[in-house]
Amino acid sequence: MVASTCPSAPLITVFGSTGNQGGSVIDHLISSSKPYRIRAVTRDSSKPLARKLEETGCEVIQAELGNKDQVEHAVKGAEIVFTYIWSGTESVSKVSRGQYTKVEHFDTKAQLTDLARSEGLPVITVSAAMYMENFLGMMAPRKQEDGTYVFALPIPPTTILHLIHTRRDYGAYVLGALESGKVDALKGEVLACAEEIAVEDVAKQWGEETPLALLNRECVRRGSLRSFETVNNVKTLFFQLPVEQFQAQAGDDLTQMFQWFQDFGYYGGKDIAPSQEVLRPDVKVDKWRDFVKRSDWSKVLN
Repeated sequence: MVASTCPSAPLITVFGSTGNQGGSVIDHLISSSKPYRIRAVTRDSSKPLARKLEETGCEVIQAELGNKDQVEHAVKGAEIVFTYIWSGTESVSKVSRGQYTKVEHFDTKAQLTDLARSEGLPVITVSAAMYMENFLGMMAPRKQEDGTYVFALPIPPTTILHLIHTRRDYGAYVLGALESGKVDALKGEVLACAEEIAVEDVAKQWGEETPLALLNRECVRRGSLRSFETVNNVKTLFFQLPVEQFQAQAGDDLTQMFQWFQDFGYYGGKDIAPSQEVLRPDVKVDKWRDFVKRSDWSKVLN
C-alpha cells in the first residue's frame, strides 16, 4: 500500500516521520481505506528510512522544528499536522499538587498543549503510554553471574505500568482519532495505551516468553523480590531498587516519573477504556506478552 497522490485527498504533515511515533502514524495512514496525501518531515532526508518513505508515495522534506521558515514550509497547505494531533502528556506538577515537580518531559508537553489551545488551535492529544520498546534498551533486564535476568526499578512490584508497542500501534490510535468520530466525546484526548500491567507481571511474562524460559513456572514471592523460576532453573526476577540508588544513576526527572506512576498512574488516574473505542474493529494492538514474542531480544540475552 502507498500514500495517495490524488489532489483532492487530505494532506497530512507528519513530523518525526522516521521515528517510532511518526513512523507508526504513517504506516496506519497508508493502511486506511481512506486516501491521504502524506508529507513526511525528517531532520535528514538522506536517511535510508526517509528513502523508504519516498517509495511508499510520501512527499519527504527536510526540516528542523527550531527553524520557523522550514516549519512553515512543512505545514503549508496541510489540513492536518501531526503535532496538532500530537503525543501530549499529563501535567505531573499540577495533578500531584506540587508533590512531583521535576518530571519536566511530562510537564513541558502539558504546557505546550495548554498554550496551543489558548491560542485557539484545534489540538487533539493522542497521549502515548510508556514505550514497550524501552525494555529493549535502558529498561532491559540485566543478566547476572548466575544466569538470572533481573528487572530493576524504584517502584513496588505491584505498581501498574501503562504500555504501548509504539512503533507498531501508536498510529492506530491517531488514525482512530481522525476517523472514528469519537474524539469530541473524549474531549479531544485519546489515551494511546494497549495494556495496564503490574511491573512484576512484566518480568514474569518476559521470563515465560523469551527463548531461555520453559513452561510450568512457579512464582516465589520474597518481599520486594519476585522470582519466576522455570523447570530448567532459569530465573527472571523483579527487584525494587532503593529510590536513592536509582536517583543517583538516573536523576530527578526519571526518579519522580516512577514515583508518579506509583502514586498517580501514568495518566493521573484516568480511565483508558473509552480511548479503546477509537480503534477500528479489525485492529488488534499488542499486549506486553505479544510484544515479547515478536521482539528480538538477542542483544539483551547476550
